[in-house]
Amino acid sequence: MDSQKLEDILKFVAPGTALRDGLNNILEAGLGALIVVGFDEVVKKMTDGGFFLECEFSPEKVYELAKMDGAIILDDECEKILYANIHLQPDRRFSSTESGTRHRTAERTAQQTGKLVIAVSERRNVITLYKDDIKYRLKETVAIESEASQAIKTMERYKYVLDRSLGNLTILELDNTVTMYEVATTLQRFEMLRRIGAEINSYILELGVEGRLLNLQFQNLNQDIEEDEQNLIRDYIPDSMEYKEVKEQISLLDDDELLGVENFSSALGYGKTYSTLDKEVSPRGYRILGRIGKLTKKDVEKLVNQYNGISKLQDAPDEELSEMKISKAKIKALKNGLKRMKLTVELEKSY
Repeated sequence: MDSQKLEDILKFVAPGTALRDGLNNILEAGLGALIVVGFDEVVKKMTDGGFFLECEFSPEKVYELAKMDGAIILDDECEKILYANIHLQPDRRFSSTESGTRHRTAERTAQQTGKLVIAVSERRNVITLYKDDIKYRLKETVAIESEASQAIKTMERYKYVLDRSLGNLTILELDNTVTMYEVATTLQRFEMLRRIGAEINSYILELGVEGRLLNLQFQNLNQDIEEDEQNLIRDYIPDSMEYKEVKEQISLLDDDELLGVENFSSALGYGKTYSTLDKEVSPRGYRILGRIGKLTKKDVEKLVNQYNGISKLQDAPDEELSEMKISKAKIKALKNGLKRMKLTVELEKSY
């Protein structure tokens, strides 16, 4: 399922929107409905009967019109109700897995037109969304909140594990004793966290205005994750590869492959063998230098290009750094920052 397309669909029907208010009114009244969002020549050719309205959309109006048997057609932005009591006749060559007439018509119409089609079931009291080949049944707010709460707790646990992994990696990097195993394991945890985050984001979208607190929790947990992952990959990626290539390979891993640490060393361009995981590697320094506040991105690039490794940089004389036009204040911040970072991580590990 295309997650971006689903996100766009959910925005239309999120709690707090006028369309969702109308759908809730229809559900609460025990009515059924078939609603098409958008109108063009393709939609026009499959319509029959009904009447033309072109009136301003409101939850109350769409609820009243749902009392009739036919479909309701809205404009693309859900700002106007264009037609009501329409009989839709989609091409039967488009397949449908639905058994009910309304839902079968909705699925075929969505496939044929590419429009968002919403079916409200009066018997099952559920709302189902269709667009192209996407079929998604909206859940009750209470059920979503329960699932989202569990997902947030899971993300908190994974974030803790990731932070410990990054802390351990920092010590090894400063000591220049990193192996590919530590890098691949940390990258694996980034991806696990990202996938949990994607699931939480879908809950936030579906909850709409009801998901504000959840969104605050998520943003707090997700802070700097993407930047840290990017810097980690840039630290260890071979010159022959690009960041986007690594991310694309990782995104293609299924749930079983996600558990294999060797798949992450492979994505980084190092291969899958055990000997590869035992191989000692050195970071360029993007992630650690990025944590030192006084250094700009330009400073970081300059230092990485000059030293290409944290171990060499730690031993660099102040005079040498000054020749690179790094100010005394930044040199002091750099040296103190590296020492403080190592001490902080070692203290955290002792607890």
